[in-house]
Amino acid sequence: MERIPITGYADRFSLMPGETIAFKVSSMSDQPYTARLVRVISGDPSPMGPGLIEEDIDASFAGTYPSRFQAINSGSCMRASPGNALDVHESWTVAATIWPTTPDTGVQAVAGQLDRDGCRGLLLAVGPNGAEVHAGDGTKLACVATGLPLASRRWYRVWASFDAAQGVIRVGQAPVVPKVDIADAGVAETRARACHAGRLPFLVAATGDQRTEWHFNGKIERPFVAAGALQSSGVEAIANGHAPAGIIAAWDFSRDISGPRVPDLGPHGLDGTLVNLPTRAMAGSAWDGSAHDWTRRPAHYAAVHFHDDDLHDCGWETDFTFTVPADMRSGVYAARLRAADGADDMIPFFVTAPRGRPRNRVCVLVPTYTYTVYANFARYNTDEAMRARIREWGASPWVPDDHPQFGHSTYNHHTDGSGIAYSSRLRPILSMRSGVIAYCDMPGSGCRHFPADSHLWYWLETKGYDFDVITDDELHDWGVDALSGYQVVMTCSHPEYHTPQSLDALQDYVDQGGRLLYLGGNGFYWKVAVSGDWPGAVEIRRGEGGIRAWAAEPGEYYNAFDGTYGGLWRRNGRPPQMLAGVGFSSQGDHEGSYYRRTPESRDPANAWIFEGIQGDLIGDFGLAGGGAAGFELDRADTGLGTPLNAVVVARSEGHGDGFVLVPEDILTHHTTWPGEPERDLIRADIVWFETPGGGAVFSVGSITFCGSLPINGCDNQVSTMLDNVIRRFSGNVQSPDGQATASA
Repeated sequence: MERIPITGYADRFSLMPGETIAFKVSSMSDQPYTARLVRVISGDPSPMGPGLIEEDIDASFAGTYPSRFQAINSGSCMRASPGNALDVHESWTVAATIWPTTPDTGVQAVAGQLDRDGCRGLLLAVGPNGAEVHAGDGTKLACVATGLPLASRRWYRVWASFDAAQGVIRVGQAPVVPKVDIADAGVAETRARACHAGRLPFLVAATGDQRTEWHFNGKIERPFVAAGALQSSGVEAIANGHAPAGIIAAWDFSRDISGPRVPDLGPHGLDGTLVNLPTRAMAGSAWDGSAHDWTRRPAHYAAVHFHDDDLHDCGWETDFTFTVPADMRSGVYAARLRAADGADDMIPFFVTAPRGRPRNRVCVLVPTYTYTVYANFARYNTDEAMRARIREWGASPWVPDDHPQFGHSTYNHHTDGSGIAYSSRLRPILSMRSGVIAYCDMPGSGCRHFPADSHLWYWLETKGYDFDVITDDELHDWGVDALSGYQVVMTCSHPEYHTPQSLDALQDYVDQGGRLLYLGGNGFYWKVAVSGDWPGAVEIRRGEGGIRAWAAEPGEYYNAFDGTYGGLWRRNGRPPQMLAGVGFSSQGDHEGSYYRRTPESRDPANAWIFEGIQGDLIGDFGLAGGGAAGFELDRADTGLGTPLNAVVVARSEGHGDGFVLVPEDILTHHTTWPGEPERDLIRADIVWFETPGGGAVFSVGSITFCGSLPINGCDNQVSTMLDNVIRRFSGNVQSPDGQATASA
């Protein structure tokens, strides 16, 4: 695997004037690198469009910095500092209840304290030969295993002990519920001695100190340490909640589920801390289906799912910081890094206007939760054709397919096959850069997310619109106040993921008279959660329906971060149609088609949208899939909340057989939830409506819409239509360049 010459990340995505952002950089060079500030105008590398455009901005951090390599230690675990609590016991037992997912892939630590270099300590682990114990007396390490392979995805009690009187280490395993298809209960022992590993931390799901290894894949519940060499009956008693006098420490994963703290029920208060964001609120060995909400029966959710590739925070040191000047314009920026050998990278960030003090009438909502959820999405489509296009276009050569060390997205799976439920910003995000292409899209550029959204930023710049930016983070933290004062708020191409707070902010804005332009597709679809205990992370539970890359396990549909039911907003009683008038209806290949105007579009009440446009077909061109209506499509549906006064002014057509209906609309092989033929539901609707509070909504229902804006120097039908809507919604009867236009 080729290492990236220079890369980095920041401690935040967005900030306003007066606030400070910190940048962390890793460089493979032995020569200094340079950093400078740029404003991002266009991030699509396609020669069919405007290309990569950035504006240099004076900044306090601009200059040269010494290179250094900063390492990543992925893999989750629990860490506790035992002090001298273990030292007074000559004999002791380490045990846990486990649900291994890759038991045959090498040694994986379950719980213990082991100094491998110093040959000291005791570690309970599992491997291809079943449960095993590693122990050392300061001179050598001994190991013994049961010799009974563990089955994947089944619950076991496992334990390891040292009997000082006999000079024996033992290891045992027993299924929580014995099965007839495998005999996998047993105990093994060998003569050896063990001593405590000094001041090393006690770890669960890994071993080591500053750097960890032997990471465990699977669920662990109630790890504990007890005085004496316990037998299987004593292990089971403690695992079931009994706490005899000999207990030293017992960590209860059913408590404080939302955060990283794990309380110790033992006498020493050796509370643990979870590292690298393992998955919590997991169904444990006691889960029987009687409760699906972990807040109601936490004891049924006493498990944590650890993974050897979990990554929350790289933990890199800061290279430089930047405090946004008071007069800096709101917009999309990046710290540009360049190594001595010419290799470069960028770290994007977003500057908002001061809170409560908009600087422009128009605001662009940047979908930072969606960026985070998709961060480092490995699509596994980087074939030679893709690499050839990258070289030809001078696009970013660093793709997530090739660099799993930075962690993948919630559209990928962990190495044990389980779905990734968390994504973090505190790591280099290779997919969130200018010049990144996601598909070898023959009629278009194949961009998604950040570079695709720059189609809109470039169009606004070209058309002379001054605009502020706001992000999902401000919506979540500030509510509707983040949008107050803006006459028009427009989304980018794919605002898919929202918390209750960010969705409330948008709904309140519209209800209070705001004008919303939803310029994408598959928006407001999944419900996510964030937590102050895990900065920079977003949680998604892919439960019960929806087009999804993986399915949550039964009983695991409630978020750990906020304790609420996750999944689709539609299943939470808030279909996208309620806010935007349209909602996700169909997905297909990364290709675009066109819209056809409806008869209603000719009505004088709606004709202003198409002023200056000839003909019925709209957007049969574009940088995204070759057309304005494509990839993921949204439709109007009054049964799902589209307002009765909403008008469909255009409807897409011409989508190929590769487009399919969303699964939540499929009832049987020939019936759909709305009762319409399946092919009729594969469409994008352009709708608009006014609200009782004086607000209005205009929605285009397509991810590829913004990709049509830059075509022909922004002089095209799609551009004209959007210009008409912005001027109408902002009350401006002149185009931004000052040319007189007819009143809307």
